[in-house]
Amino acid sequence: MNKHNLLIKKVKQRFLSINNSIESYFNKLKFLKKNFKKIEFIKNNRVFFGLSALVILTFSYFLIPTMYDHNIIQSEIKNQISKKYNININFNEDIRYGLLPKPHFQTKNLSIIRNKNEIGSVGNFKIYIDVGNFFSFNKIQIKDLVLKKTAFNIKKDDIEFFEGLLKTEPNENKIIIKKSDIFFRSNDDELLFLNKIKIGKFYYDSFNLVNVFTSKNEIFNIPYKFDIENDKFNKNVFFNFNSKKIRLDIENNTSYEESVKEGLINLLFINKDISLDYEIKDNSIIFSSEDRKKLYGFADFKPFYLETNLSYEGISTKEIFNKESILIDLIKSEIFNNNNLNININLDVKDITNSNELNNLLLDLNLEQGEITFSDSEIMWKDDLYIKIKEGLVINSEEEILLVGKLIIDVENIDDFYKSFQVKKNYRKDIKEFQLDFIYNLSNNKIQFDNILIDKASNAKADKFINKFNSSNKVLLNKITFKNFINNFFVNYSG
Repeated sequence: MNKHNLLIKKVKQRFLSINNSIESYFNKLKFLKKNFKKIEFIKNNRVFFGLSALVILTFSYFLIPTMYDHNIIQSEIKNQISKKYNININFNEDIRYGLLPKPHFQTKNLSIIRNKNEIGSVGNFKIYIDVGNFFSFNKIQIKDLVLKKTAFNIKKDDIEFFEGLLKTEPNENKIIIKKSDIFFRSNDDELLFLNKIKIGKFYYDSFNLVNVFTSKNEIFNIPYKFDIENDKFNKNVFFNFNSKKIRLDIENNTSYEESVKEGLINLLFINKDISLDYEIKDNSIIFSSEDRKKLYGFADFKPFYLETNLSYEGISTKEIFNKESILIDLIKSEIFNNNNLNININLDVKDITNSNELNNLLLDLNLEQGEITFSDSEIMWKDDLYIKIKEGLVINSEEEILLVGKLIIDVENIDDFYKSFQVKKNYRKDIKEFQLDFIYNLSNNKIQFDNILIDKASNAKADKFINKFNSSNKVLLNKITFKNFINNFFVNYSG
């Protein structure tokens, strides 16, 4: 009996032991489950705090320049700009440190000095810096410079400022000019013209080993862009100019070793390719095409005077006087409204390609003190009429462009002229000369006549017809209306 009870007691103890083990196991599972989120939270907090510390340390590092002495850092920046770009600057306001988009210092109303004179006032100046070592201000290295809303006041000798930038020793940084103006002035401080820089950039092209200045500009309301590349090793300058508005492309390569500079300019002008040989000496340039009969001219730069002779075998009057022609674009641009420009262009055209009758155009264009004249120009109507223009003047107003002048028409062969317009024989008179004043509106292609003299005498009937035509406001410049006009004129004159 006792043995039996002892056996039962042992079984119960073993069962209790197993039961306690199982219960202990499940209790541990419950504990792990209960504390798993706490363990994961602690682990994530360590990562978070570690990252936060890293961010704070990094941010603190980038904020170190805010503790620099402004006077000392301005002096350091000034010295580095002078050493790297040969640009002398004066700070007129304290600099401020900025972190975004990348570390930089900025200020306003900074002065650019050359020969003790201020040649530039920078509205907003920004200089980016190397992030390599902010623990010591004397180890800061400047990088890109940004000049925004700068007003340059440049005289002839100050052009060397920009030339100097093209001669800068190679480096990986850039000088960027935004929304700025260049006021070109005479030695008497008179404004010659204004050039607007939309965006310009000086930099070193490490692939081609050249210093580059590229810029988008506007002058006299004409947008244009150019690229200049300075090859210091070969002492060669490449220049490219493009303006879609006036349909002009210029390319030029020249060496600057010799005192007398010679070279070849490739022009694309009114869709015509022209190559010009040129020679620059002192204050003048002489240029000519391979066939000097086609183009020859010279220009003096002090003061500016240009004289050129152009010869064409054939050209359309639309390329000269049409409201969309390059000449009209230039007049509208107000580029000629400059009292310091003096230009004389002699255009010799053998054939007017859009007319079977007109030929041998000699156009004498002159610009003097902002006034454009074309007096003493002439053209032939077949071999019948010799047409001379006297007192020719271009009037450019805000809404229209007018050609105003006097025509003197010498009759070489009146019979052939009558035949061309099929004037009836009973209206044909023997006439030697016509004189009349005209106003031609290029904006709407309409023309008016006045003060008509036939063989130096007025005619009441002819005057009445002309006045009626002027009041009708008709467009004359097509073959049918012009033929009808000529016939009706002689009907009224002879009737």
